[in-house]
Amino acid sequence: MKPEDITSFRKALEEQLASLTKVSGDHQKLLDEAHETQDFVGGDRAAELETMEVDASVAESEFLLQKKIQHALERIDSGTYGVCEACGKEIPRARLEAKPSVSLCLTCQEAHEANG
Repeated sequence: MKPEDITSFRKALEEQLASLTKVSGDHQKLLDEAHETQDFVGGDRAAELETMEVDASVAESEFLLQKKIQHALERIDSGTYGVCEACGKEIPRARLEAKPSVSLCLTCQEAHEANG
């Protein structure tokens, strides 16, 4: 991969991480406030609990994506970005452009998902 490509991917990852960090911080603050102020009494209890569960799931997904982005940035620093961690083949540029935080080629990703 060309150095200018790496620079472009680094910039995209850093921007995505900064945006995600802000959004997830906002979500976590709302979750914390909901836990402190919710009474959960009355007819809206189930709806409120479901909303909190969905919010917690979103916050967890954001956290996991942050970790993937940080891992991709570490791979850039180590010179292994763009190489599949499973098979060692180059990850196609189109895949990296679509999802810059990936660390597996499509074949290995599909195999990973199939195996649970």
